[in-house]
Amino acid sequence: MAEGIVLQNGGSGGASDELTATAANVLAGRTYVGADTEDEAGAGTMPDNGAMQRVLRAGENVPIPKGYHNGGGTVRAAPLAEQTPGNATAGDILRGKAAWVNGQRVDGSIPVFDTMGPSGTDPRGSLTSEFGIDFNAHTLWMHAPGRNAYYMRKDGYPHICMDSEALGDAVAQQVLQGCTFTSKNGMKIPGAIYRWPLSGDAGGQRVMDAYEHTAFIGEYGAQGVGVFMRMPGGCFIDYTCMWAFAPMPGAIASNIREGVNIGGRWGTMKDYAASCVPFDGAHFDGTHISGWASGSFRYPTTQIWKPLQVGDFGDTGISSQRPSSYNLTWAFTPTVHLGAFRRVRITAFIDIRNCQFVYRGGVRGYAAMSVSFMRIVGGNQGARIVQGAGAATGGFQQHDAGVYQFDIPVETFNEPVVIMVNADISQVQRIPQKDALVRAGVSRVELIA
Repeated sequence: MAEGIVLQNGGSGGASDELTATAANVLAGRTYVGADTEDEAGAGTMPDNGAMQRVLRAGENVPIPKGYHNGGGTVRAAPLAEQTPGNATAGDILRGKAAWVNGQRVDGSIPVFDTMGPSGTDPRGSLTSEFGIDFNAHTLWMHAPGRNAYYMRKDGYPHICMDSEALGDAVAQQVLQGCTFTSKNGMKIPGAIYRWPLSGDAGGQRVMDAYEHTAFIGEYGAQGVGVFMRMPGGCFIDYTCMWAFAPMPGAIASNIREGVNIGGRWGTMKDYAASCVPFDGAHFDGTHISGWASGSFRYPTTQIWKPLQVGDFGDTGISSQRPSSYNLTWAFTPTVHLGAFRRVRITAFIDIRNCQFVYRGGVRGYAAMSVSFMRIVGGNQGARIVQGAGAATGGFQQHDAGVYQFDIPVETFNEPVVIMVNADISQVQRIPQKDALVRAGVSRVELIA
């Protein structure tokens, strides 16, 4: 049995089983007798927390430890300003939202802009009317329709849009190949206009070929005659091109009538279709007729050779005792194509002086001339075979002497012919004691268109 404690000042005592204190109720480092010591001295176990000091943050808690507190401790909360440091203002916070900044509540003022419109379903809900090209920055700019705001869209793809009509209405057929464009019809569309190629240059000026090398001369209303050249429709013609070219191989000087200018080219071709006098006296024009034919002509049907008289014929040795006869033929060289003319006018003459026509066999002598147009059908330069290109045109005109003029229509002739003039002087005899002369010739040939 434990030793009892004797109170010096007197009083009542009690057994340990009458006590209630236990070790947990006694500071550590102290002894006691209590309910759990069986009247023996026990050691206390209660922790001595002394003066506990804590500062709590918002939302923080601290457990109160078991034990003794001396009453000098404090538990306090940190100031809100200390716990909400920041520099945000209302313009930094969305409208409808609030925040604490440095201990103060701040209500946001940033507008919230749904780019699909208030309903959230309008694709033109963010349409802007202010846009343009920044040529320095090489950008297309668009002012946001809500100005400074928070742009959002429920699917996470906010956008700003502009009316596509503002981009223009060009199509590929209006833009050159090799170029791209943007319009209401699409973005960066390749152009489709074909660039007509340049074929070279003429004197340093660029030239292109006419489409299909087509060119022709024709009438253009009141503006008259000109050259039409087919252009490549729907194609782009380089702005450096100065001329278009189409082959016209027949447009050479020798195919253009002499004295005529066509397109800056003067012609050198003698005009066979114009009225002209290819022979006048002893003069040949050198174009239609250049001289007298030489040799003789043979007619296939009669096999008669007709020798040619070159130039004028004259005979002064006419007999007064017996008559003389002459058959003379003049032919012009080269052949003349009568298809370009309407009439041929030939002037010839027979001059008989101091002579008389006599009778023989009951027929009086005569003088006559005729004109024939003959085609060459064979032979050579010395003896050509000819046949008539029609009747002996001009007929048989009988005169004693004088000037003969033939005005012959030739519309039916469309071929090259030899112009032949024939003089037939029959049974002429000199008057006695007179100086006689028989003379004949061709003085003029006219081709009338």
